[in-house]
Amino acid sequence: MIYNDYHNLSAYQKARDLTKQIIALSDKLPKNRAFDAIYVQIVRSVSSIGANIVEGYGRNNPREYRQFLGIARGSCFETEYWLEVLQDSTNIPAVNLVELNKEIVRLLTVMIKNLGNSLRAAPVR
Repeated sequence: MIYNDYHNLSAYQKARDLTKQIIALSDKLPKNRAFDAIYVQIVRSVSSIGANIVEGYGRNNPREYRQFLGIARGSCFETEYWLEVLQDSTNIPAVNLVELNKEIVRLLTVMIKNLGNSLRAAPVR
């Protein structure tokens, strides 16, 4: 594997930080069914980012790892959607959360490309 431990990955560390920050939003959201539903969705999508990084790492197979990183990247885009909905619907500024999410997308994109390059260079068995 390319990395010694997933805890050392910047994408993992930033995904975990983003998850904690979004969980902390709970107290700031209006208390009604619509925002409860949005909050559940955003927590689900943001927690999927780090979970997929870790699960893919644990597979100990570069192809599967790359696939899980792609799923994590997709979850970033879903998270961005929900953050935009929150920004549009409340007075909660989420710009810093959106930027952190975009940083995670950039990191995952590089990781996916690097794994793809190493897979193409590996001999086929």
